[in-house]
Amino acid sequence: MVNTKIKMKADKQGIFRTIEAFIAVFITFIFLTVFIPQQREQTAFQTPPNVLATLRGNDDFRNCVIQQNFTCINQTVDRNLEDKYEFKVNLSVNPNAAIRGLPTTRVYANSMFVAGNTTNSTSLIVRLYFWAKE
Repeated sequence: MVNTKIKMKADKQGIFRTIEAFIAVFITFIFLTVFIPQQREQTAFQTPPNVLATLRGNDDFRNCVIQQNFTCINQTVDRNLEDKYEFKVNLSVNPNAAIRGLPTTRVYANSMFVAGNTTNSTSLIVRLYFWAKE
């Protein structure tokens, strides 16, 4: 009778230690899957600013676009875009116009629709493609 009590007590302790080990493994797994990948993603990728959104209210930039003055457009974008990016600008009437010569790295794109004024009824789509300098 004494042996069965000792054996039952040992069996209970073994079961509790096994459950405790499973709980520890489960908590460790949750910590690894929830917290570690988020830290890596936050530091690796930051969305660049929308340059054309800041230029939307700039009348000088709008006039450059309406006149299709690429020198003025490039200078204005260059002043407003961070120095760590290179860029290309595309003006077109066609919303599906393609641009050639983009690099094979990650390229960001911003677009803006510019309508003409009362004397010039043209409408253009400005597309800005930019990427990190190598």
